[in-house]
Amino acid sequence: MKKSLILTIAVLFLAAFITACGSSSSPDADASGASASPENTGPKTITFANTTDIATLDPRNATGTSTAGILSHVFSSLVTTDEKGQIKPDLAASYSNVDDVTWSFTLRDGVKFQDGSPLTSEDVKYTLETIRDKSKGYKLASDFSFMRVEIVDALNFKIITDEPFSALPLRLNYVKIIPKAYVEKVGDKEFAAKPIGSGPYKFVEWKKDERVVLEANDTYFGGKPAIDKVVYRVIPEAASRIAALESGEVDIIANVPTSQVANLKSMKNIQVVGGPTTRVVFIGLNTLKDGPLKDAKVRQALNYAVNKQTLIQGVLDGYATEIATISTPEYDGFDDSVKSFDFNTQTAKQLLAEAGYPNGLSLKFSVTSGYLNGQDVAQAIAAQLAEIGVKVTVEEEDSNQQREKIGAGTVADLYLNGIGGPYSNIDLVAKLSFGTGERYSTYSNPSFDQLRKKAAATVEPGEADKLLSQMQQVMKTEAPAIFLYQQHSVYAYHSRVADWAPRTDEMIMVSGSKIK
Repeated sequence: MKKSLILTIAVLFLAAFITACGSSSSPDADASGASASPENTGPKTITFANTTDIATLDPRNATGTSTAGILSHVFSSLVTTDEKGQIKPDLAASYSNVDDVTWSFTLRDGVKFQDGSPLTSEDVKYTLETIRDKSKGYKLASDFSFMRVEIVDALNFKIITDEPFSALPLRLNYVKIIPKAYVEKVGDKEFAAKPIGSGPYKFVEWKKDERVVLEANDTYFGGKPAIDKVVYRVIPEAASRIAALESGEVDIIANVPTSQVANLKSMKNIQVVGGPTTRVVFIGLNTLKDGPLKDAKVRQALNYAVNKQTLIQGVLDGYATEIATISTPEYDGFDDSVKSFDFNTQTAKQLLAEAGYPNGLSLKFSVTSGYLNGQDVAQAIAAQLAEIGVKVTVEEEDSNQQREKIGAGTVADLYLNGIGGPYSNIDLVAKLSFGTGERYSTYSNPSFDQLRKKAAATVEPGEADKLLSQMQQVMKTEAPAIFLYQQHSVYAYHSRVADWAPRTDEMIMVSGSKIK
């Protein structure tokens, strides 16, 4: 079997980073500033900026990478991942796989929540039980509904899954443990407004669509952070993010347009870094609405009409890797025999005609600001689809609103989407974006659902690979999306920030960073 997703993508990311340090010609290059850092007085603060606001402060409803990043400062998980994607212990002092469906965990002794109360096995059980509780309607419910906790004592417990699931540790790094006593005392609504965790930072303020403010947790079990205050700024416009970095208002910016990389590299004290991420980017097709997208021939035609290499080289300046369906080359189970749709406008037009649309059709296309060069990608794709007679109207939406519409099945005909983050693999992409009734899915295929579940429950590596290959083949035939590329990240930061590196999961984590 191939190396694991985590190890392989870590190696690729490290290679990109090392190459960046030695060459300014690589798309994933790193440019160092030259002058001394400014004098710092008062509390040490790091401010970073991205395009979108967080969605919630309750980790049981946490969807989206920006949200996950902020909550990872406030809460702790049983296990976590480092910037290279490698799993390491967090709240768990140790864990082991007892049998196909049973995992044994021992918690660190002496961990306290930020209100001073001790963290125990009861809190772990309460966290997973409330996520699973159908009456609560939490957005993460389906991702964790197949696992339950059996308590042994205050520090020891077992997690038992309905079926074998070898990727459990990777999945668990997204579960933020919440304080049972506090939540039951104040209620879910108050907890979501004033969250308490056991992480390195305490929540201070959330001003919607503007900023989130955190302060260091003096009693954090991992030691008080070197940075006293963390501020997350929401700055949708790329030019404004770059201006804020130049002026010193922010220390780190994400989602740097590739056209600005050379300009940023030329600036004193600014560094630019980038590399492959876990994110699969595609154009979702709303097959839940009555209309042409219910026909597989139409969906295949749209795939034939998009020239991915033109997008990657001409629009993304090489900051992406072409994919055929739901897998990156680094995911376990990737099948390189499943090829991308060829760019062929004649085949696309023929398929449209066979489907009853010889004169083309009109579609709406929803785009958010959360993807690298997203607006430019959308406009380029609209132009390519126009070549086969498909008129596309591009509409920009807030990312959180778009997610709500996807879940409700009311999103536009086409929508730019991407699945990545802390526990992404073939199973997650297939489940979230193409599973029947899932939160990011506008596609339903019960036989594909069963195939995915069977693959996830298969422990023997060779058999699992065969099933994962079948999943990719079905996705190619059914074409429930226009599959595009594996996204690369591009960040810029001030050289006064030390001990910070971008992560493959795209979360911006500064809890281990310093100010020079």
